[in-house]
Amino acid sequence: MACLPNRQHAQCRPTTVGHMHPSDLPVPPAIAARPHDPRGYPIPAITPWEGGRPQFASLSARRVYLCVTQRRCTVCGLEIPPGPVWRVVDTEETEMLAEVLSHGVGHKFLNKAPTEEGPGHRACMIYSAMVCPFLGGPEARRGQGTNTYGEEIPRGEARGHKGGVAAYDSCEFRETAVGPGCVYGHPLELLEYERGEDLLGALEEAVIDDTAALTGTCPSWLLDDETAVEAAFLRAMRTPEETARIKAERRMTEARRKRQKQAKASRRRNR
Repeated sequence: MACLPNRQHAQCRPTTVGHMHPSDLPVPPAIAARPHDPRGYPIPAITPWEGGRPQFASLSARRVYLCVTQRRCTVCGLEIPPGPVWRVVDTEETEMLAEVLSHGVGHKFLNKAPTEEGPGHRACMIYSAMVCPFLGGPEARRGQGTNTYGEEIPRGEARGHKGGVAAYDSCEFRETAVGPGCVYGHPLELLEYERGEDLLGALEEAVIDDTAALTGTCPSWLLDDETAVEAAFLRAMRTPEETARIKAERRMTEARRKRQKQAKASRRRNR
């Protein structure tokens, strides 16, 4: 459920309590650097663009794939440092993880079911849980239905009485029996909350801790350029043999251009 909004909750009915406006919160620097919509909401790295406008009601599977395979945060687009990855989870999964972790058997627990939701930094996921209208409070309802791996999620469904921000030891994008998606490893930690404001202290701490560990920049294909997304995805899907062949062809082309340039310079000297 990593969203600010996303495909599943972009049209949810906002509540007067629970979720918070971005201007009310300390903002992780990596999120502050994202493009923002006219309301002031940052546009997540996995949100596709069309006609110069972010499509909040959609989720780009290609962007998710690129983020997961390159270990990038699906919210801000920067690389995730070595260590845990984080995601926002619903009431059912929060309760399940709380039970597992309370008995100290997280290292034995694996949920092999895929999800469309990719991971991110701790601060980015806590921030998402606080800002997204659907994630921020139990009164929120889905504004549109969806089908996820054959499961119908109806319009108007409530978030539930609690939510969670969970840490896992890994996440990978792979094919499963029900289709491709993100599969998480063993759970490590869980932050439970009822309303978004319950996470304020955790966000303040995470902004300080995560900022010190962040490096690099967000690539263009996780901003507003869908042509760059397509090119990056095609590169990522190449086999090692195809990549080696393309590199060899480029080296040959560069060598040929160099020889042509040298020959041209030689003719000039001999005139």
